[in-house]
Amino acid sequence: MSAFPNVSFLLCTALIAITLAVSGFAKAKDPSSTVTGILNLGLEKIAPLKLTARTLPWAELLLALGMLAAPGALFTVISGISLMLMLFYLIVIARALATGRTAGCNCFGSKSAAPVSRYTLIRNIALTVAAATVFAASLGSGRALIYELYNLNSADWGWVLGAALIALTMWAVQRGEALAEPDFGESDDNHLLLPVYEDRGDGEEYVRMPIPYATLHTLDGKNFSIRELAELKARVLFFVSPTCGACLSIFDKLAGWAQKLPQLELHPVFSSESNAKTASVPESITPLVDPKFAAMHAFGRGTPLAVVLGSDGLLAGGPVRGASDVSDVMDQLIEEFTGAENSDEHSEQNTVGQMP
Repeated sequence: MSAFPNVSFLLCTALIAITLAVSGFAKAKDPSSTVTGILNLGLEKIAPLKLTARTLPWAELLLALGMLAAPGALFTVISGISLMLMLFYLIVIARALATGRTAGCNCFGSKSAAPVSRYTLIRNIALTVAAATVFAASLGSGRALIYELYNLNSADWGWVLGAALIALTMWAVQRGEALAEPDFGESDDNHLLLPVYEDRGDGEEYVRMPIPYATLHTLDGKNFSIRELAELKARVLFFVSPTCGACLSIFDKLAGWAQKLPQLELHPVFSSESNAKTASVPESITPLVDPKFAAMHAFGRGTPLAVVLGSDGLLAGGPVRGASDVSDVMDQLIEEFTGAENSDEHSEQNTVGQMP
């Protein structure tokens, strides 16, 4: 009978192979989910959007195949690469939690768009430990999954069967609980869950991401989701602080921007009501409160930060950070809307009464 550590190695190999296969298949089926995950995690500078979305799923599937059947020394190479990938994913998730980027990582496609949490970190720690176990064993006598399965005896199969039954039970429980969640089916609003590539005419594409489900409130206590605000009227949110020196120029320009852009509603957003009351905001402009900047973390960190919300449920500009970049975006909006027809402007103004 083979020793228990050999069965433990086999189960770790199976775990990594199944994880890579499920992840790769989900990403290949829905490449846009990978783009969303990269942007949510702030990795676009090191992971080119289109190239990563096209290649990462197939890389994961190839690694899964290698964990399943790679012979000899090739299995050691495959398991080493898998360990590096799992370690990279672990670092990415830890960084996301540390920086407040808790929007979905889409690690298993758009069906797994749950926010990044400590449970995501625990999952990735477990996967990294399993990958390290496989790699360490591959340096000795460890082999790919099918070779290990072929050499199991009846006692070893008992361990494997027990682990399989535990996994099946947990999967059935999870799927059963999911039936209690609302099923939105193929509604017309499903397109809002996907990014849209828009050519701005300068040879570069702007990826319009869905507006996240986050809540802001007014000084009189009314709560609004960011999406609800955008449905009523396109707007610009300026995440600012009264103690931020770079934000002072934003406060000074708000009234002028609002006068030149009647098509949009402009809102400075503060981390607390006391900060909102302290800042010099023009009376004609409604400040909003984002407690501890929880909603801002879906777009980035640091003030001033601006994002343009389109009435179609997608971001229409930004997020941009820094007084200079924020001013540049506003200048572009002013230039874009300069030629708007008066009738369109009047139509947009009719929604003001519904605003907070």
